[in-house]
Amino acid sequence: MNSISELNRFFLSKTLASTYKPTFMKCLLDLGDYKKDEGQKWIKDIGDSLQVDLNFIAVRFIRLYWPLLFKFKIKQEATATPIAVYRILNEYASQFGENKSQPSKKLLCEDKFNELRLKIIREGIKPQVLRRLLNDCKIYELGSNSNSIIIQKDIIQFMKDNKKILEAALNHTIEEYLEKINQAPNISIKLEEKQPRTVLKSDDFSTIIKMQESRCFYCDESFTLSEFAQEHFIPWNYLFDTQSFNIVAACKECNSSKSDNLPNLDYLEKILQRNQKLKKISHGYTDEGFKNLYYSCKSEYHGIDKPLWIRN
Repeated sequence: MNSISELNRFFLSKTLASTYKPTFMKCLLDLGDYKKDEGQKWIKDIGDSLQVDLNFIAVRFIRLYWPLLFKFKIKQEATATPIAVYRILNEYASQFGENKSQPSKKLLCEDKFNELRLKIIREGIKPQVLRRLLNDCKIYELGSNSNSIIIQKDIIQFMKDNKKILEAALNHTIEEYLEKINQAPNISIKLEEKQPRTVLKSDDFSTIIKMQESRCFYCDESFTLSEFAQEHFIPWNYLFDTQSFNIVAACKECNSSKSDNLPNLDYLEKILQRNQKLKKISHGYTDEGFKNLYYSCKSEYHGIDKPLWIRN
């Protein structure tokens, strides 16, 4: 089997109806280090190939879709009906605690999540990916028990040797699809495994504090320099960028209370007026562009029917 030609055939295919196929392939990339990775109990060496139980894939499927649903609220469908994986994750979200932080692969391998994994396999992976992907890319065979795949070791080695390149290409494929149905910026960064949060340089933030006359942007109370937090006016998880036009100085109480909510319209007018006075601002910034970000965040991330945040 020619790994390169089959992978090329996949990337040249225009048959994507969801992100299931490229996400499934991202899961396969972990097979290169399966002996060191979580879920090795589901891998069986059968000579020149490995037999991979779909539980191994389900663990990674859950982990990859988790932040897109709960952290970034990225739509996967043009319609209001959620995809099967999103629906299932919402059903089981309470098992992971109120903050819905991304679960580790080690945690998802535990027996207590058998039901969740099997539901992902039964309602997501099997009907949406397992046979359909073979039409675009024959890099595995179906196992005899229908709950596993068989993949040759030379293909696994090729994926291991080219993991960074393949991961970038798959992320680009997913990004292209998601950008058609989402206005959210920086989707490509949101698909990466590590997503460090950035802050303004201290001098730039000090300038903003001085512009606010050492008063909290929201409650207008006076505070010392060390008592201010860099607050993302449009939530970080939506914009996923730190630019001076979106940063205000907020007291810790307001910063905590606002969290990742979108502020009331009165605050929008206030920050637009503030931005007109900023000397260091991103090239290409416009008030109209910022308003568009605000309203797209309201519809896609914050929620149209959810009240906008205001300091009580």
